[in-house]
Amino acid sequence: MIESYLSTYAEAGAKTLLTDKRLSSNIYWPQADSKHVWQGCLIIPAFDESFAHLDRQLGLLAEANVLVILVINAPVGAAAELIRRTEELLASCIGRHHAHVMVLDHVSKPYRLNPKQGVGLARKIGCDLGLALYFLGRIRSPWLLQSDADVVFPEGYTSVFSANTDGTPDKELSDGALIFPHTHHSDDPVLHRAASLYDLHMAYYVAGLSVAGSPYAHHSLGSTIAVHAKTYAGVRGYPKRSAGEDFYLLNKVRKIAPIKRLLEPTLTIQARPSSRVPFGTGPALQRIVQSLAEDPSGNGYLSYHPTCFTLLARAINALDQWTIDQGAVDQNHVDDDPVLERLQTLGLERFATKVSQQKTTAGRRQRSARDWFDGLKTLQFVRSWSDTYPDQPLQQTVANLPPNFQSKVFEFQTNTD
Repeated sequence: MIESYLSTYAEAGAKTLLTDKRLSSNIYWPQADSKHVWQGCLIIPAFDESFAHLDRQLGLLAEANVLVILVINAPVGAAAELIRRTEELLASCIGRHHAHVMVLDHVSKPYRLNPKQGVGLARKIGCDLGLALYFLGRIRSPWLLQSDADVVFPEGYTSVFSANTDGTPDKELSDGALIFPHTHHSDDPVLHRAASLYDLHMAYYVAGLSVAGSPYAHHSLGSTIAVHAKTYAGVRGYPKRSAGEDFYLLNKVRKIAPIKRLLEPTLTIQARPSSRVPFGTGPALQRIVQSLAEDPSGNGYLSYHPTCFTLLARAINALDQWTIDQGAVDQNHVDDDPVLERLQTLGLERFATKVSQQKTTAGRRQRSARDWFDGLKTLQFVRSWSDTYPDQPLQQTVANLPPNFQSKVFEFQTNTD
């Protein structure tokens, strides 16, 4: 599977390494001609990042026998000042001559990225190269660690590489993806407050999915993921997207392999408002900071009405019941049930008709239904109820949740400041 992926779907740098046994001209690595075998690899994309912060983190990994694949990148059409700063980052990283750091130049003009593919392509370029090195025996661990330049790596972060290398792999760690706990932090009190609210919002959403019985109840943050080489190849790598690549990768992973939430160690991520991507943490922090300026209590920050998750549980139960009944969707019943009506809007009838025409077991029908009602459709379903159940102040919502729901929020939340 891995060799097939590399030969068919991998980016150019990985294919060159696999077929010609050499690195592309835009890759700088002092250990290129060495036969040294690394314990594992960590992939970090970087665009307009601080060299000082990044270099400190790279230094901490120097003794861990971990190869860092650093994808210094910029999109075509980026502002001249951003390009200049990223080119300076590239020069500084190359100048350090770290033996354990492979630097990929995707900021120089011939190598810049399609802006519509952005960070997703940057992650894919780095992961494909890590996968090729694993396939060629230059890396021992099959786990491809993913992170970002604004993360502080805690002690024990690379211990994941000790799994699956002794011939007796832990069944829970034999494939799929791992999610590290994380917290956003800032020395600026207002920004730290905004980050705490954002972390609470994400924990609340994941907890809502968990309470409703969704198999997609996990965080989706690119800097907190480790993905198994076999699984990565099985889902054909990172989606080439300018944002949300982490969400869509894990959405694919969950359909073929387990996703395990680790309890430790906790990654600390620098909270930074940003408009470099169309959506995600940076833009969300910008909006929260603005809301705090208008209402310092934080009650101006809204999130989903808890009833949305009650309705999600009904939708999941309805789909599970359909897998038992083996029947097509009853349109008359749909007209009387707003939950089924929303599922219809997402394409339920077309999916159900297709599956009901196949000879299969209830178990396989359930798996098909859960693959169909995936993380994306789940998010769309929850958001679709905002017209009936408007968003509410997040802090008040969490404070008034039923005990089992509230405890799940705290279980998924790391930042409790």
